[in-house]
Amino acid sequence: MNTQENEKKLDSRRNFLKKSALMSVGVTAGAALTACSGQQAVAGKETVKWDKEVDVLVVGSGTVAMAAIAAKDAGAEKVLIIEKGPAFGGTSALSGGGMWIPCNYVMAEKGLEDNREDAYKYMVAVTDGQSNDELINAYLDNAPKLIEWLRDKFGFEWAIGSSMFNDYYQLPGYRPLGRTVFPAKEGKSVGGMGYWQKIREVCDSLGIEIMLDTAGKKLITNEEGVVIGVYATTVDGEIAIRAKKGVILGTGGFDFNKEMTAAFLRGPIYCSNAVPTNTGDGHIMGMALGADLRNMNESWGLPFFPLDTDNLKGEADWQTFRGKPGAVVVNKHGERIGNEASSYELFQRAFYVWDTGTFEWRNIPAFWICDSTFPEHYPMPGANYQMGVVPDWIVKADTLEELCEKLGIDWAGFEATITAFNENAKEGKDPVWHRGEYDFDQGTAGDLTGTRTDLKNNCLAPVEKGPFYGAKYVPGTCGTNGGLRVNGKGQVVNVWGEVIPGLYAIGNTAGSVMGAAYPGGGSTLGAGCVFGMLAGRDAAAREDSAA
Repeated sequence: MNTQENEKKLDSRRNFLKKSALMSVGVTAGAALTACSGQQAVAGKETVKWDKEVDVLVVGSGTVAMAAIAAKDAGAEKVLIIEKGPAFGGTSALSGGGMWIPCNYVMAEKGLEDNREDAYKYMVAVTDGQSNDELINAYLDNAPKLIEWLRDKFGFEWAIGSSMFNDYYQLPGYRPLGRTVFPAKEGKSVGGMGYWQKIREVCDSLGIEIMLDTAGKKLITNEEGVVIGVYATTVDGEIAIRAKKGVILGTGGFDFNKEMTAAFLRGPIYCSNAVPTNTGDGHIMGMALGADLRNMNESWGLPFFPLDTDNLKGEADWQTFRGKPGAVVVNKHGERIGNEASSYELFQRAFYVWDTGTFEWRNIPAFWICDSTFPEHYPMPGANYQMGVVPDWIVKADTLEELCEKLGIDWAGFEATITAFNENAKEGKDPVWHRGEYDFDQGTAGDLTGTRTDLKNNCLAPVEKGPFYGAKYVPGTCGTNGGLRVNGKGQVVNVWGEVIPGLYAIGNTAGSVMGAAYPGGGSTLGAGCVFGMLAGRDAAAREDSAA
């Protein structure tokens, strides 16, 4: 990045913060909205005519839907969910549905030991100083209670599945079989779609109103600075919604706000499997009131094969392709960039290496390469798990030198790398990046077919049999995970460390309890649902705010 590019990035950050500051003026001093019905009230210096009035307003329908259920269950009479998109559930409904829940009863019933001391030790280690004791303890105290409450009160079933996910970091306190539970039916996981279908059914049974195609835009405060409602846009125009007890923001991350990703993330992203409505709406609303921020440089990292980077579309690689024997990932210099069998979030960090000699990201783009033994044993990227299918965007060549030429990889560098790699792989070793030495590598990423008798390590095989295949490989996300600073109840805190009364944030709209890490499968849903439960209960217990 040259001096000019550095200035552009700084200008991007300055301009973004200026816009957020200007929005704070508009929130309390903007013109009153025209409304069809409802009472009038003074908010700040303006008179608001309310179109709707509820006890608790939930903005979003992903993990924040748990806040709506918790608020209603705790006694809030009128609870409303507004969802920007046309479908209920957001990115959460597209997920695998698992939640990372330490010390859960399902593990205990299966005879799998866990304890709070180890879980705490593990979270402190992996969050890398970007979380705090208040959030970590709130999570550990309430995560096991969440699934028991949902089981006992609403009939949710939980299972650990036929194969568990290892915790993603082999650090003190980790569990080799992980801590992930899945929503289930008759012992089988129903995935994110089934999970959110059940959540929707619970919302309907409790009488929680849901408005789709309705986007929260600005928070409304009274003269004391208490959040008392939201301006929202619908297909029929703008409305003002009063929330007597609280507003809970859960609008997702900011993956699809290019100005925000450029201003905040540690490096570029090219793809995301989050829903396109994740444009940082909740972040902007909170910042306009002076909310503090946390972890804004972080995301739930996920490498991709890019297909349409203008729209952040690509083929996600959770571990299916990268960590299998017969494949490597290299940069344009022909160097391997990390342990290909590590978890997706962990491997994502390998992209962000700044080359001070050439003033560019050294490992972006990278390239995934395999030989012909790969499609003999595993589905290829983009093949929808069908054996023998090779998508046309994957480059094919008879020799590795020809493949490097087609992809733009330095052949001399790659030849040296692959020669050393192949010699070690035949012996089941990787002295450079330690691939195949960890439980996660062996249990989640490597060969799981049980048919490979030719391997000394189920993550390693030489790349030497033609024809050869390759494709560009870039950093992406399954959601940004930085946002508004919150306390252990999910209440939003301002830049002076004071709670903003009546305002909560959870999920990817909040600075995650997970900090800089992805402790294990389902950390995103676990964090969002646990703090959603806490925020909903706290909001329901508040006194009605004076308009």
